[in-house]
Order: sequence, then structure tokens, then C-alpha cells
Amino acid sequence: MRPVQLRTALLLPAFAFLGCAETPPPVSPAPPVTLHSPFTGYSSAHYRDPKAWLCLPGRSDTCAEDLDATELRPDNTRVEVRDTPAPGADQVDCFYVYPTVDLRMGPANHEDFDDLEPMARTTVSQAARFRYTCRLFVPLYRQTTFGTYLRGDEARRPYREVAVSDVVDAFLHYMGQYNQGRKIVLIGHSQGGEMVVELLKRFFDHDPVMRERLLLAMPIGWPMDVAPGQTKGGTFENLPVCSKAGETGCIVGYRSYAAGETARVGTAVPAPGRESVCVNPAELAHTRPSFSRTFFHKPPAPLSLVGMDGMATPFVMTRDLYTGQCVDAGNGLRYLTIAVTPGDRRTSPVNLALPFLHGVLGYHLFDMQFPQGDLVDLVAERAKALRGN
Repeated sequence: MRPVQLRTALLLPAFAFLGCAETPPPVSPAPPVTLHSPFTGYSSAHYRDPKAWLCLPGRSDTCAEDLDATELRPDNTRVEVRDTPAPGADQVDCFYVYPTVDLRMGPANHEDFDDLEPMARTTVSQAARFRYTCRLFVPLYRQTTFGTYLRGDEARRPYREVAVSDVVDAFLHYMGQYNQGRKIVLIGHSQGGEMVVELLKRFFDHDPVMRERLLLAMPIGWPMDVAPGQTKGGTFENLPVCSKAGETGCIVGYRSYAAGETARVGTAVPAPGRESVCVNPAELAHTRPSFSRTFFHKPPAPLSLVGMDGMATPFVMTRDLYTGQCVDAGNGLRYLTIAVTPGDRRTSPVNLALPFLHGVLGYHLFDMQFPQGDLVDLVAERAKALRGN
């Protein structure tokens, strides 16, 4: 979601926006029942059109935009950091599904793709930085609107089926036309995380051929659960939650909230007898709680970055300014708390006191930004292992 839009949506009463529901559009065609993994040769009537993709490898598109950053150092000096490539991208593919960017308050699917700015801005903020560790594939899809979630699961179901059908069709086309045996990283945030969970359930959890192909999955910001003290036995039966360095075929997930507060998580409470998935990417990537590199995209007013006036780059970066910790809140609820690292005198470039960051969604808007460097490193580490160096 774009910051200004999200702030507006959260500060105004939800009931004021519950407009009339639109009739859900038809779902994308289901694949033939004879199609089996790894889906070689499958071609989608829709996703064979390059215009149906926000990002494709080798194309000058959203995922090729400028990622230079201004680093805010511990002594409060600044230095511009140029985005530089890393080897290994040709051996790993990243399939990314963006979060909710259609903030209409009536139940509907997003069908107007004339203006791609909302999808593009979010993709640049969350996913473009993976481009030097993997080939990036980003499909456009008929996601459900923000307001559709406010109607509850049953009312949302027909709209969700449309979104899922698009993502499934795009993924199968990717497998059939682009994958060519490469390892796969699935990345999604919020509604995009929900779509990734659906892909994992349908194509990976019960299929050893596809599990072998999976390098890593990151359904960030979408609730998942496991059996208490275990890495499986909840959302997935066979796909484990990542628990050690270098592990492949596993899941990284969390929902983030301010440290020192009791999170109001709404409906994201785990089922009885289960516990929430919470993996701190920094602990997994670097065995320490502080985030190695945090990136914030320069936002539109009024959410200007604090103390970064005159910044010439599109991103601000900090190293080890923020620390994350997975906490147990009782009844199986676990989430990632985030705070400024104790003793650090830098001012957070994002005003963490903004009221909408302390509601039901917490730091959801920045779930992927705080530990972004660590998330990229998790993929890079595994890509390096594939190369054998």
C-alpha cells in the first residue's frame, strides 16, 4: 500500500466507506487436469503477453529502476551508496506478488491496469533490490480491494478466488515458459503473502518434485502457524519454517509491531493448539538481532523522511539502527517486535510515533523494509551455495 493512502484508510472510520459490492469478474481458466509438475510447456493465454507482467528479466521496467541510497551513519554523517550487482542471479528466480494497492473501500477486484504507479512504487520498495540475487518475475493480478477484507472471509471469497486464479495462472506460465530448472524463491507481502501461501499449498507442500525446486519462500506479513515448538504441522504439512543458516526449501514469515507494546493483532491469532510463525531475518542471516541494512523509499508528502531533507537518492539506508525480536504474547501468538537499537543516537528516518503504526496493523507497512538487507542476504547466501563458492 502507498503510505499516504494507507494512512487515510486507517484514520477514517471503516464503516464510512462500505460501498456497494461489484460483481466479481470471471476467474482465470483452470489448468488442464493432465498438467503435472514441473508444468513444462504450459502457456497462459493471458500471461504470455509481456504487458501482463510488471517485471520480467532483461527488460527495462519497474525492477530496473534506480536503487541508490543515502546511508545515515552512526555519527549522523551521510554518504551515497550506489547499488551494485552481485553474481549468481541467473541460477535463481524470484517470483514476487505485491500487496494490496487498491484501497477502494467497496468489495471488488482490481481490473484497471492503465495506471501502474501504485504497483510499481510498492515493487520498487519491497522487491527490486532482489534483482541482483535472482531473476525477478512480477505478474499483474486482479487483487481484491482493501475494502473487501472488511467484509469478512465469506463475503471476500469470490473476489479472492479471482485474485488466486490470476496468480496461479501466472505462476504456471512462469514454470512452463521461464523456469527451465532454476531454483525458486517465492516472495509476497500482505495480500501478496496470502497469494504465496496459496501457491505453496497447491504446488509445493505435497509435491516432492516442487519442494526440491523451492529455494526459499517469504510470505511476509501474512499469518501462518505451526505445531508448538515444531517447524511444521500447521499451515503446511511438509514445508518447514526456516530455523538454521543455509537451510533451503523452508519458510520465512513474521508480522511486525512496535517493541514494548501489546500488539492488537485483530484476526491474526493462531488456531487453538498452534503457534504463529515468526522468523527474524537478521537472526537467520547473520545470527544477530539487529537489521544489517534497512531501506526506506522516499515517500510522498506528508510522510516525509525525518531529517533527510535534500536527499538526492530515492532511498535512505541505515545499518544496525533497528533491532528485531520474536516474542511470545500468549495463546500461541508470536510476532516480531522492532525498536531502535539501544544506545544508537541516530534519529529514525521514519517517525515511529505516527498513530497508524500503533494500531491493529502495527508496522505492517514497513514489514519488508526494516530487514530488507537481511532478506536479500538470505537469498544471496543460498545462491552462492548453488554456485559452490
